[in-house]
Amino acid sequence: MPHEKKGPVTALKESFEQLEKDCKKYHEDYLRALADFDNYRRRVERDSETSRRLTLERLAMDLLPVLDNFDRAMAAVSGDGSVDGVKKGMELIHRQLGDVMCRHGIKEYSCLGEEFDPRRAEAIGFIHSDEQSPNTVVKEECKGYTCGERVLRPARVLVAKPKDTGRPAKAEPAPDEPAREEEIAD
Repeated sequence: MPHEKKGPVTALKESFEQLEKDCKKYHEDYLRALADFDNYRRRVERDSETSRRLTLERLAMDLLPVLDNFDRAMAAVSGDGSVDGVKKGMELIHRQLGDVMCRHGIKEYSCLGEEFDPRRAEAIGFIHSDEQSPNTVVKEECKGYTCGERVLRPARVLVAKPKDTGRPAKAEPAPDEPAREEEIAD
């Protein structure tokens, strides 16, 4: 049997047919990968939503006993509850709420006596004082809270500023804040 020699047109035609088969295969692979990615994206969104919902449910379940204790405290105030009993109940509720927040990674912090750090505190005013070093937090209106390394709410503070001669010792508002006055005892 003699060996048939292929002409250039036949070789090109066979090469074209092979490339066409490869192209179809790659296109099918591309469509399959696209569908797999779309399914993955939907699964991640669903898992993320489930995780958020479960986290919120755990927080709510931990807060429900605190809410129950607030209801009991309010009933005690409207009834014959003594001031001491109400005070002890409020302290219990405060401690319980702090424990719940701690379990969920939320911790309070104080900047009192520290140098003012705008990443952890919001200055709501200044207090003129020679007794405190300048830029030191001398009063805290609200504590700050963190969740892990992230600041959820910065502490709201008053910061020491050197006294001006001839000015009375009082708080000066921070920019864009309403004026507050704090008298300083010398």
